[in-house]
Amino acid sequence: MCAQPSIAIVITTYNHAHFLDAALTSARDQSVAATEVIVVDDGSIDHPEHIVQRFPGVRCIRQMNAGLTAARNTGWRAASSEFVTFLDADDRLRPDALRVNLARLLAHPEAPFAYGGYVDVHASTGATVPVTFRPAMDGYASFLRENVIGMHATVLYRRRWLEQIGGFRNGLPACEDYDVYLRLSRLQPPVFGPEVLAEYWHHDGNMSGDKALMLSAALGVLRAEARLAAATGQRVSYRAGLRGWKRHYVEGWWRQLAGAIHERAVTVRLLTRGAAIARLAPLTWLAAPPRRAAELVVRRIRRLARARRRRP
Repeated sequence: MCAQPSIAIVITTYNHAHFLDAALTSARDQSVAATEVIVVDDGSIDHPEHIVQRFPGVRCIRQMNAGLTAARNTGWRAASSEFVTFLDADDRLRPDALRVNLARLLAHPEAPFAYGGYVDVHASTGATVPVTFRPAMDGYASFLRENVIGMHATVLYRRRWLEQIGGFRNGLPACEDYDVYLRLSRLQPPVFGPEVLAEYWHHDGNMSGDKALMLSAALGVLRAEARLAAATGQRVSYRAGLRGWKRHYVEGWWRQLAGAIHERAVTVRLLTRGAAIARLAPLTWLAAPPRRAAELVVRRIRRLARARRRRP
């Protein structure tokens, strides 16, 4: 009887100890047990090690705060398993996540990674929202057009492929997973299926809430592919990706602003991010809002400016 392949779950955390128990429980309750569960504490001040102690056999590695990319690299390099999946401390795996992706990779030994579907969960209400599954039908070209995966925890990697490309690229403030998908899919397409494998929990502390940061990172990752996209005849997909990322984050910011206006909670930080997005994608930014939204924004900006001038 053949032994089960070894699988590591790497959980990264930065001041998310209040979410960590649920993430670890979801890792523990897999229908195919992980060989290793490694928590990488990226310089937190909320003592995630106290949560880890409740889970026998889980390894906790603490490092000085160096960012998500460095934390992920610390995790997979510390693992000895053949397969690796990554889970953020504020998200959760569904019970069959490892089993489903492992079956895909065993059936396709040439594939560098497998992925599945996920659902959005709003932390404040517990409401679950289905997310449309997007298949990478034409491999690298699919990832040039968009990040078809959407949530990193749905992915199971072959560790040797991560090692082959050197892991996650240092210096990326965000979208480090998207960068890896692009670099791996250049070499070999992934395998996939629509089964829901993870839960993406949304709350005020999500990095994805900073639309300016995310747009800058996504464009930087994609533009690094410009030469290869041209050399492989993928200019159309590449250009579609640039347009798509701009539209996605510009429209996301306008939705944030509309919500803030409705709640009378427009902040200088939100407006500053809007200005940054306007510099990154000026034409898309101007084209996105309907006239009424633009009028509300201008009115609110003027009101904030007048209030600031009145301060002593």
